[in-house]
Amino acid sequence: MTATTKIANPRDIAHTVMALINELNLQPTPQVYHVFYSYVSDEIPELCQLLKVLIKNTQELDEETVFRIYHKYLGSHAMEQHINQGVEGLQAAVERVEEAVHSVMRDTELFCDEFDSASQKLSSDDITLDDARSVSRDLSGTSQKARECYGSFNGSLDEYHKEVRRVRNELELVRRDALTDTLTGIANRKNFDNSLRDAVTTTMETGAPLSLLMIDIDHFKEFNDNFGHRAGDGVLKAVARVLVSSTKGADTVARYGGEEFAVILPNTTKENSEKLANKLRENVSTQRIINKKTGKDFGKLTVSIGLTSYQLGENILEFVDRADKALYLAKQDGRNTCVPQ
Repeated sequence: MTATTKIANPRDIAHTVMALINELNLQPTPQVYHVFYSYVSDEIPELCQLLKVLIKNTQELDEETVFRIYHKYLGSHAMEQHINQGVEGLQAAVERVEEAVHSVMRDTELFCDEFDSASQKLSSDDITLDDARSVSRDLSGTSQKARECYGSFNGSLDEYHKEVRRVRNELELVRRDALTDTLTGIANRKNFDNSLRDAVTTTMETGAPLSLLMIDIDHFKEFNDNFGHRAGDGVLKAVARVLVSSTKGADTVARYGGEEFAVILPNTTKENSEKLANKLRENVSTQRIINKKTGKDFGKLTVSIGLTSYQLGENILEFVDRADKALYLAKQDGRNTCVPQ
């Protein structure tokens, strides 16, 4: 699949992007999706040319390579440039709107003056038919100029709205990027902190239950030491996929740091969170990490999970610390287990 033909319809672009990502066996993280969206929509010639070459040789195209492309062409620095361009375009559009407004006001005032003059002439007792026709022609000409001015004004407004949408979309991409873990595509630590604060606030207001899981990949350091960081990255991404696919939309799955993950569970009691934790643990244990190039099987994954529920009135640090202590106990108990606290 190539990006030589530009697709105009955003829905068609999205469909093509997802088909291409699936075809290349990549994980559809926000960064991966953004790179291929730019490729399919033919936004950046250099990015398109690079991806054409890599797509022909799929062995060289993995998530890590796509992330490097993302940060080079679409990352925070590149996005700042896009935003600056958008802001400049927005300012220019505002200036055009202001000019159009002044033009409309001038033409409206002129039209009103012409209309008042015509009204006086037409109300005269001694006006002739030729004079009335002349007045009518003048009014028609003025009316046509006013319509042209209004049309130009509407065009300026359309440009302004397009620039506003462009800048808004760019800002949303920057915001999303700032809250997403680059490797796994799930929420990062900052996103976790924000989400947990919001969840605790809601629980304090409503009294609804709130639970928290802290999850650690067992023997991850040994895995990294034995098989390398590329394989370790594969483990992190595999665990993230399982956690996301095993939870519901209201839950927040985040990479807490290193090989540790966290899951915020609004409206979930400790009993139900323990059931979910065991489900997550079992789902992870079915995963095997296999090298795409060599077919080498790196073995089975397991995780340890600590869980707890929020107690009304406590601060967030106490809440997280209790879940962390439960995780420590789970690892002390032999790993691949869940411990409530």
